[in-house]
Amino acid sequence: MSLNRATVAKRYAKALYELLSEKDQLESGFTELKELRSIFQDNPQLSTLLSDASLQVAERETLVQPLLKDASPYIKNFVQMVYDYGRMENVVDIVDQFQAMYDEANHTVYAEVTTAVPLTDDQKTKIEKSYAERVGADKVILSSQVDPSVIAGVIVKAADTVLDGSLRTKINRLRQQLLA
Repeated sequence: MSLNRATVAKRYAKALYELLSEKDQLESGFTELKELRSIFQDNPQLSTLLSDASLQVAERETLVQPLLKDASPYIKNFVQMVYDYGRMENVVDIVDQFQAMYDEANHTVYAEVTTAVPLTDDQKTKIEKSYAERVGADKVILSSQVDPSVIAGVIVKAADTVLDGSLRTKINRLRQQLLA
C-alpha cells in the first residue's frame, strides 16, 4: 500500500521533530531544514533526479553528497534515510510539515495584511502585536500587499480567519443596509 504525500510528510516530520527536540537541536535543525528546503525549491528537478531509477546509483549518490557535506549528524541521517527509502520527492513536504509543528509549538502565526497604501515598519509592528494578542500568538509574521480598492483600513488574513476593517467593506455593508 502506497502512502500519500501528506501522510509521509507528517510521519517523517513528527519523528524528526521529536528527535531534534529530545536532543535539544530543534533551532539549529530547523535552520538546516529551511536551507535544505530552499535547495529543493530552487532546483525542482533535484528530487526527480534523486528518485530516477534510470540513473546509476553512483550518479544519484554523487548528487546527494553535497546535501550531506555540511549537515549536522541528525540532518545528515534524515537526508540519508529519506534518500534510502526513495522519498526525496517528499523533502519539501516534510520540511513544510516540520515547520507547521515548530510554529505551533512556538505559537507563531503567519498572516497577510492588505492595505490601500504601503505600511511603515512601525505600522507593521503595531499590527503584528495587536493581532498576536487577538489570536494568542507569541509571534506574528506578516506579509503585506497593497490594494487601492481597500480605500482605507486593514484586512488581515491568517489560516481560516479574515479580519476585515477596510472602508470598502464598511461602505458595502452600509449600502446593503440602505437597500434592504
